[in-house]
Amino acid sequence: MHTAQHLVTECLGGSLAHNRTIVLVTHHVTLCLPVASFVLELESGKILYHGTIPELENKGILSKILEEDEPFVEAELPPEKPANDADDREAETGRKTKSPKAGVLIEAEARAEGEVSWKTYFTYFKAGGIYLWALIIGIQLTIRVINVVYQVNILSRRLVALS
Repeated sequence: MHTAQHLVTECLGGSLAHNRTIVLVTHHVTLCLPVASFVLELESGKILYHGTIPELENKGILSKILEEDEPFVEAELPPEKPANDADDREAETGRKTKSPKAGVLIEAEARAEGEVSWKTYFTYFKAGGIYLWALIIGIQLTIRVINVVYQVNILSRRLVALS
């Protein structure tokens, strides 16, 4: 089940939206039609059609709206590598990233693969600030010192026991 479909059925069609007026702007008319009570279609800032679902159905307008909506619901893009602000390879390689096809509203989820660049690590370090990293390094050194003292204490007890 797509996330959008789950949100429409559970949130907009559930108890959360019961007896409430919700204005939803979407290109997915087919997806939202089961929970809608009124439809308004705009084009270039002008109202083309408006009315309740039964009114638009009786006028034959609803079927026209649904026919125009079908290509958007079925279309999916092949998975692409998602863009990452900290690891932007476009500037390094000079290649342009692929743009989604016009009119396609649902994209397939993509999974990033490969290595994490030093630029990404630097962004994390920079975002943390000097005090955070000083605290983290201090805690790590304290843990190491405690472990060494503990090991020396155990070793000295064994040596005393052997003597």
